[in-house]
Amino acid sequence: MPGRPPRLRDPWRVAAFAFIAVMFAIHACAALNSQGVPDFWRDFYWASAIAHGEAFPLAGPQIYQLLELGPWWFYLLALPIRLGTGSAGTMVFIQLLAASKYPLAWRLGTRAMDARFGFACTVSIAVAGWSTAGLVFPSHIALIEATLLLLAAASWRCSSVLSSRNVVLYGLACAACIHAHPTTITFVVASGAFLLWRHRSWAAFARLALAAAIVALSLLPPWLDRDMVTEHALKPLSGYLGGDVGVGLLHRIPTVAYGVLAVGAWWGLLLMTPLPLAVAQAAWWSYCACLVFAAGGYAWLARAASASPDARLRIAGGLAFVAFLAQVAFVVSLRPITPVWMVPSCVLPLALAIAVGWYGWIGRPGATRRLGGLVLGIYAAIVVAPYLLFLHDIRALRQMPNTNPYFNAGDYSDTFVTTPVPFYPVRRIDRVARVLCEPATLHARLAAVVEATFATPVRDACGRWPELRFGGIEGDRHLAGLPAHAARASGVAPARVVAGMALYERVRAIAPDQGGRAARARRLQIDPDSAAGPPRPTVFVFDAEAGDAVVLTNRLPMAAPMTVDAVLAGGQPARLADDDGSSRVYACTACADGASVHWRIDLQAVAGNLDLVVLER
Repeated sequence: MPGRPPRLRDPWRVAAFAFIAVMFAIHACAALNSQGVPDFWRDFYWASAIAHGEAFPLAGPQIYQLLELGPWWFYLLALPIRLGTGSAGTMVFIQLLAASKYPLAWRLGTRAMDARFGFACTVSIAVAGWSTAGLVFPSHIALIEATLLLLAAASWRCSSVLSSRNVVLYGLACAACIHAHPTTITFVVASGAFLLWRHRSWAAFARLALAAAIVALSLLPPWLDRDMVTEHALKPLSGYLGGDVGVGLLHRIPTVAYGVLAVGAWWGLLLMTPLPLAVAQAAWWSYCACLVFAAGGYAWLARAASASPDARLRIAGGLAFVAFLAQVAFVVSLRPITPVWMVPSCVLPLALAIAVGWYGWIGRPGATRRLGGLVLGIYAAIVVAPYLLFLHDIRALRQMPNTNPYFNAGDYSDTFVTTPVPFYPVRRIDRVARVLCEPATLHARLAAVVEATFATPVRDACGRWPELRFGGIEGDRHLAGLPAHAARASGVAPARVVAGMALYERVRAIAPDQGGRAARARRLQIDPDSAAGPPRPTVFVFDAEAGDAVVLTNRLPMAAPMTVDAVLAGGQPARLADDDGSSRVYACTACADGASVHWRIDLQAVAGNLDLVVLER
């Protein structure tokens, strides 16, 4: 448009801003649709305690039962909770912080070269599959890439002027990286060594010692609050070094490197999109072709004069790829397996290497630039596709049979199976929490949802810790809850529906005798308390009316699985009306109205972790 500033007419700037806006919107929407994982609810518990003045912990998240980080992550999350955002708002807060990696990548890319390289960096940091790790596991690991980019920005400032102010910012960035995840320590050490080499003076050494002191002080608080329980709960260093470090490096390093480079895109497209198998395969091959195309950009950069910015960028891209391989080797050496939350520290150098390749195309004039821009656009669409999983309510997930890439990077299968999952998003948890302020014994899916959160959203909504039980026959008031679709399948009308949770007040508890109770979390605790022991054969026998529904729930599936062998109603197999992966709803369709029906359920489970109720008409 005439009169518009030239910078706003730059198509690369417009494309970058559009991509950044899309990613922020996706992260915010994904936050609202997330159910959270045990680590998030642990974080939310302690942050809520801080926000309400109930506790001020000195220890933060634990890492591999080996060490504890400082408590700063909990205190950071206390800010939105204090403002009344609830668990949903806290989840959005985390994801907006995580999405800050995109404008940071844009800023660093444009400063390094120009708007075209800034756009390439912005798209490249969304490495297909692996860039969703912070959405799958929304905790401090979601900030790994963002904190590493902050470290890069702080290192850049210090490389120019190693002032006390810049060193303090650098030290804070280093501490933020370590608290995002200790696997970032390689970048912290490398940046410190670079700055020491860059300035080469005793004054520089003294200032960098200040940065090191900031990092050390940030990790000090847990050591000021040691106790015998903590000492015994943490894994001894000797056992870790002797049993976990350096396992199977020769075959695992190339496997994980290939996994980060290509397999992440495969499981991202196969498991996190609704694409048919053949279409997912075609999209993955297109992704691989785009990577090969980007690698070809180095050939264009090789034509540049040795002292030109393009030549320096080519060297930087090559060093970034070497750093990627080195970081993979470091991460692989730390544990016998490499779960998805260990991978994000490997993503940043790979993203830089890919971005340099893209710039080799879009940094050229004429048809070469247009071709590069077209293929980069295709690549951007492919890397965004896995985020589709988080944009809607989830009732089933695709899984790879006999393998789990979320818990071991590089593992993959050529096909998938679809499995129902017990999913209830945080945006609904906050709403249903408001109706649970009175003492009650919760049952069915409602019990499993609230128990997994340590009942913290209820405490946050009600202003006090609730008197709640989870399962069991004790208590004067029993309240069961099922997802609305399961309630419809049961054939029993609920008393009301709140936030997609159908609530039942006519509930008869069958088992166990005692369930769980809403209790304060302990230091180092991640999962709610559960009954101990392995699954054992268990039989439940009871009577119910013909029109009633029977709901069997494994309240704590992470503690132990539940296997149902047989469910008989009136001597005949009962009808499975709904199964969400945690709660099973059974009905007796062949029974005569008004008749009493004898039920028998044979299963293998930890009985104390179950919940068996009858929903009465």
